[in-house]
Amino acid sequence: SLLQEMLHELLVALRGHPGYIFCEKGGSLAVNSSLPFFHPCEVAIINQLLKVATDYKVLSQFISSHVSCGADGGGMYLEAVCQGLDLVLDPYRDTVTKLERDMLGGCDTVPLSLVQHRLLPHKPVLRSLVMLVQKLKQEQPVGVMVLDMVYKASSSGVAGVGAALRQVLAEGHKVLYKQLLAWLLQGALYDPHGEFFIVKEDGEESLLVGEEGDTSRSKSGRYKLEYDLVPGHISHRLAEKIYFIGESIQLFESDRRVEVQGAVLREREAEFYQALTKLRDREEFVVSEFGQFVDRIRESVSSHLHHLVVEESGLVGELRIVWDMFTMARGELFHAFIHLADKRLSVPPTGATQHDISQAWLSAIMSHTETEENILGRVSVLVGRDTAKMGWDQVSLQYAVPWPLHLVVTPTALEKYNLIFSFLLLVRRTQAALHQLWAEAMFKSRVSRRKGDKTRDVLDTVAQTRQHMTFLVDNLQYYLMADVLDTQVSALTNKLANSTSFEDVRSFHDQFLNQVQASIFLHNAPVNKCLVNTLTVCLQFCSSSNPDTTTSLCTSFSRHSSLLLQLLTSLRLQMAPTSLAQLLTRIDYNRFFSKKEKGQQGKPGDGEQSRTDTV
Repeated sequence: SLLQEMLHELLVALRGHPGYIFCEKGGSLAVNSSLPFFHPCEVAIINQLLKVATDYKVLSQFISSHVSCGADGGGMYLEAVCQGLDLVLDPYRDTVTKLERDMLGGCDTVPLSLVQHRLLPHKPVLRSLVMLVQKLKQEQPVGVMVLDMVYKASSSGVAGVGAALRQVLAEGHKVLYKQLLAWLLQGALYDPHGEFFIVKEDGEESLLVGEEGDTSRSKSGRYKLEYDLVPGHISHRLAEKIYFIGESIQLFESDRRVEVQGAVLREREAEFYQALTKLRDREEFVVSEFGQFVDRIRESVSSHLHHLVVEESGLVGELRIVWDMFTMARGELFHAFIHLADKRLSVPPTGATQHDISQAWLSAIMSHTETEENILGRVSVLVGRDTAKMGWDQVSLQYAVPWPLHLVVTPTALEKYNLIFSFLLLVRRTQAALHQLWAEAMFKSRVSRRKGDKTRDVLDTVAQTRQHMTFLVDNLQYYLMADVLDTQVSALTNKLANSTSFEDVRSFHDQFLNQVQASIFLHNAPVNKCLVNTLTVCLQFCSSSNPDTTTSLCTSFSRHSSLLLQLLTSLRLQMAPTSLAQLLTRIDYNRFFSKKEKGQQGKPGDGEQSRTDTV
């Protein structure tokens, strides 16, 4: 009959397939308005049902366009969410199938009200799913952030909607657990489409030194945590723990020596695997339980690595070698190196510069240390090849770290150490040049006094400036070595001695580097620039032989040193550490130099020019 044919086509339309009676208009299914035999009430009821069919069609098209498409379809997370959507649509399909079975099972007619009664409960669920799909299309979240969007949508209080979205979320979490399984238990990053919140970072790996002195690059990769890709239901603190566990395991395992017994997790790996599998198979993601699971792994990894790195491998002893090199605690060694390499590095580098500097470094080590086996082959001096800069401006140290201490002395840490080394080297070079100039000036002054030289007034001004330079640089050097480095090294050593977890060890070492960089003004661009300019003027003063140039450099130094005192004074009043007050007391006791500079600026004809130069 016509009614049965209409109902049959309605069931087909409810599956998302339009026909003649129920056609598609503007992307939506509706009753064909040209047909005269429908009552207006029937048209209203059927169009209401066809809205549900339209939502089902939109969802089906979205699912078919992303399932089994991999990266082209949006990645593993979007594909998993589509599989979850497909599962959630099963009850709707079952309802339509049951209606068709009832129609074919002997019933003459299926009332339209029965169709409406059975299908309308699915309306809010499908509508919410369509809104989620539209949001996914519009915002196009990357990778794991797809789960963040589904998680936020699952907090709906509408009957059936929350449960359906949690089922979709559970399918998406299966991909997350798969990536976490590889990262947390093996330290491996399974991320073929770049969707995880831990990504591989470009850069050289750690340089390792073997037991026989041979060096090689670490087989491990460098990774970083992308906070923008961390979903909202996983806190940044929890993400940092996840990152720490995987990074530590992959650094340890990638270069582990055969003779070291057991892996990081040892016999607990099977236990953690079973626990993670149980979490994966749960219908609902419980953040507290997941956090407890991550904490258990972190404690196991941290305690094992702490015992291996701090106690068995002697971390503190290795750090003392690092500090001897990068903080120039071996003063006699670097004094000899500066003397041997100064001529080659005071000009732009050439093709032979690296070879000559390596020989100078080797000579300094052989003549000034009795334990060269701890340095030779592990520490080398590198010079950049930029011909637009002086050689001294491109000097850095390359350090080979013994396994497994590269877990603490990472490439990032060595980059920070090299920044510290570059500044300390400039200070040490300036101090050595000023002391050499003083020795030469002592002989010249005796000759000048005997001859009664008329340029004595000029020489007295130059001598006063030289004394001020020496006074400033010597006190700056003392501040760096005693007030900053010795204090920070002592504090770090005490912290390491009382530490119980490897995570704390890495945190303490990172804090040490940051505090040292801040205390020597590497984080304060104006003060750092002024210090570098002041030390550069001192070096130019030491190498100057023209009286006019020397006088100009005296004026320039007076201007830079005055600006330095102003900057340090303002810094002390704002947020200075206690050691900065000691530095100001040493280099400007009773504000002697500050008052002297103000007095010179107040002289008629000089003040305006001096203020302009200072600015």
